[in-house]
Amino acid sequence: MRNVLKIAASLLLLVLLSFCRKATVASWDVDLVLPIVNSQLNIKNFLGDSVFKPDNTGLLSLQYTRTLTAVKLDSLIKLPDTTIVNSFTVPAVFPTTLTPGQALTFFPPTELEFNISNGVALKKVDVRSGVLRIKFSNDLSEPLDLLYKITSATKNGQPLIISEKVPPAPDSLVKYYNLSGYNLNMRGLNGNVYNTIVQSYTVIVDPSANPVVVTYGQGAHAKLTYSKIIPQYLEGYFGQQTIVIPTDTAKLDILKNVKASNFLLNSATLNFRILNEFGAEFTGSLSNIKSVNAANASTVNLITSQLSNININRATKVGSSVYQSVKTISLTNTNSNIVPFLSNLPNKLSYQGSVNVNPLGNLSGYNDFAFYNTGIKVVADINIPLRFNADYFKLTSNANIDFSNLKQLDHVNYGQFIINTSNGYPFQAKLQAYLIDDYGVVVDSLFTPGQNIIDRGLVDLQNVVTQSTRSQLKIPLDQFKISNLKKSKKLRIETYFIMPPNPPDIKIYEDYSLDVNIIAEINYRLERK
Repeated sequence: MRNVLKIAASLLLLVLLSFCRKATVASWDVDLVLPIVNSQLNIKNFLGDSVFKPDNTGLLSLQYTRTLTAVKLDSLIKLPDTTIVNSFTVPAVFPTTLTPGQALTFFPPTELEFNISNGVALKKVDVRSGVLRIKFSNDLSEPLDLLYKITSATKNGQPLIISEKVPPAPDSLVKYYNLSGYNLNMRGLNGNVYNTIVQSYTVIVDPSANPVVVTYGQGAHAKLTYSKIIPQYLEGYFGQQTIVIPTDTAKLDILKNVKASNFLLNSATLNFRILNEFGAEFTGSLSNIKSVNAANASTVNLITSQLSNININRATKVGSSVYQSVKTISLTNTNSNIVPFLSNLPNKLSYQGSVNVNPLGNLSGYNDFAFYNTGIKVVADINIPLRFNADYFKLTSNANIDFSNLKQLDHVNYGQFIINTSNGYPFQAKLQAYLIDDYGVVVDSLFTPGQNIIDRGLVDLQNVVTQSTRSQLKIPLDQFKISNLKKSKKLRIETYFIMPPNPPDIKIYEDYSLDVNIIAEINYRLERK
């Protein structure tokens, strides 16, 4: 019915634009009867674009899916920024003269360990993005050539090699290197450790330099900082840790701006699906789940024992294709208070929870895995058969309007819009729309009380519609209302759906509909030269 009223809000504009004329010196009044709308409305026009599906009897169910929360890779494992300082100096006690092209000394490969918390032990990291920053210093009076090689970092089969000419002076050169696309072997020199890469260095006097005298402790220094490393893929053991899901809310757009009196569903189900895309086992829990109806200022706590200890199997993969594991917890009338929980007509759910990683330890043998932008998702699947008890529903919505610059309004003498309906639903509709000015003040209404009711269809003893009922509503238009239209900026639409006396339950079937025909009767002053 909200669609009908929004149509009515724009009818006047459409009609008046059709009478645009130039300024004239003669005028006369004409009576016009114009068909405007001829349409058939169904349940989607009342409740929005939610998904409705019929059962084998034609009874509709409202089905709705919403992702509540997700734990992503960056919540599970973070590679910390790591800084090391390497010094490449001459070990001789006495001053030594180095010739161009001569190495300072032999520097064997070394290991660099990333200090990752929570017992995480990684054997492989594919880098999506990251930066290596190196600040070079040179104690000598001649330039040095430094060759830095990370043998355990490869891209397209080639190791990461950095070759720089380092001018004399402290902090004489600062460079940044993009680590994107590199594959890191984290097993160290001998393949017996984790979180560790291998690096090697060669430092020589630049071949174009002059011979230089080097004293003990002099040489080159490199301060290396690995930062902002975001993995594309991780493999190893993800440790044992608890990830807290803080109190949060998720919007539900099932029934927006709806109020109801004594509403109670006959039945409902809510399935929580936990989708695990990580190659690791988890346990988890959801708690303090609340159904919140902001329009009614009401909250209902979910009561169930089904969500306190959830075992979640690991995902599997073939190549880069991940096959998620799915854990479904179904809440029904028998194991929860799901009926009053959803009868609250929530526009949002609040919740909190936690996830425990590898609760039984390293069962995978260092074969846990995770890809970028994967995680654990909690999805709520709501199914509500449209069978219920209620006194009434109240729907409120707003539409922006602006007739202030429409000159054709000045040529309208009077008139009305006539809405003819044929209602095949088992409820009566009472309509009103309020004109609101720039200050939020209601200045007028569209419908005349007593002429704003759509009668319900005829029903049998089971409240099933047996025949549609015709009604006629009128929206009068006079000079006073035209004046209020011109200063209005919003239209607030209120609709009451009044149910027949209960019991039994109201049932909404797929073949129910509301036929609407709108015509305009307007007396208009035409002016012509």
